[in-house]
Amino acid sequence: MRTRILAVTLVALTACTSLPTNGEALPSPTPVALVTAGAEPTAVATPSLVPPTAHPEPSPRVTREVAGFEFALVPGAADLRVDTSLSREDEAVVATTVASDLPAVEREFARSFAGRPVIYVFATTPGYTEGFVRIFGYGRATATFVAENSVSFFEPSLRLIAVNWEAVRDRRPIAAIRHELTHLLTLDACAPRCDLVPAWLNEGQARIAEALVPGSDWRLVRVRYEAASMAETGTLIPLNALVSQLAWNALSDWAGYFKYQEAARAVELLREDIGGDAPIALLYERLRRGQNVAQAYAYLTGRSFDDFVTGLAARMRGAVPQTPGLIAVAPASYLLYGFAPATTVVVTVSGPRGSESWPMVISPFGSNFDGVPPTRARGGYTISAQDASGVFTAKVRKMDQGSPGDLR
Repeated sequence: MRTRILAVTLVALTACTSLPTNGEALPSPTPVALVTAGAEPTAVATPSLVPPTAHPEPSPRVTREVAGFEFALVPGAADLRVDTSLSREDEAVVATTVASDLPAVEREFARSFAGRPVIYVFATTPGYTEGFVRIFGYGRATATFVAENSVSFFEPSLRLIAVNWEAVRDRRPIAAIRHELTHLLTLDACAPRCDLVPAWLNEGQARIAEALVPGSDWRLVRVRYEAASMAETGTLIPLNALVSQLAWNALSDWAGYFKYQEAARAVELLREDIGGDAPIALLYERLRRGQNVAQAYAYLTGRSFDDFVTGLAARMRGAVPQTPGLIAVAPASYLLYGFAPATTVVVTVSGPRGSESWPMVISPFGSNFDGVPPTRARGGYTISAQDASGVFTAKVRKMDQGSPGDLR
């Protein structure tokens, strides 16, 4: 039994990993701005005979102990179990996120979840790790491996979702839960022919779901530009090498991140070709009938899947204005793309308190993502990258506490 669980875990692992394995930084969340200085003067209030209205107390938490963990049971369409050590504010963010994710995923597949999705939200990384042991039944080594290589996780044999809130709370908008819910509904959508679903489709669909969360434009920009960078530098991974989950899982390090971006872009183009309000639902309908992806694509589009695959690189390259290049992606963050892999460029960040430069080695896939150091002052910044072909620039505006500025 333990061996079986280990095998299933490894099959599911990278399907549920939202953290880039190359350790790239992600944009900071958008803080809520509180207006203080410069507010209108407060008028003198007339005494009132009506006592002031007290702020309503939050409703008491309904809790349940599961394998030694204390979870708050959050009402809603999902069986949402939130570690009681989370603040009520964080609990509300989780609840709101799940409430919007569920119908969005159901629209994508044009079908409802067969039952209430069970989602465990752990407050910390140690709790997340321990949850895999006590609740999911993993061995200690497997639990540690999964926790170290994911921020959220879907276990297909148990149909359970786990979320590491410590790892995802600052990645606004939260997208990891929608990624896992997409995997969960995929199992219903493909039955009884889930053997016909290639890993690149399964994983790409979950990644593109993250990029379609409202407010995640920066994620979609990265998918498109990083895939274009792979196409420009000749480093696209052949789709036929990303069919089995074992082959998918074997790709780690830089490839462990970029495989997601390529697969997501391929799925985005697949959806575009099929067209309609729910192209993925149409595709899975054909899979359930026993057609493989190539046959389903040909049936739904009237075009050859071989032509789709052959044309991917050109379509990916054609989505960006020039290569190489440098663009602003999110608040105080920027992306270099289309540079020769493993070469060195000089990056310069110029802002309110001067400039600093350093060498940056380009990734094996021609693209690097970085940001203005958090220690730098607020204000406008010019980012430049210089190599033998020229100098490329982008402008960002760093606001207090990482709040969003103009992306030009």
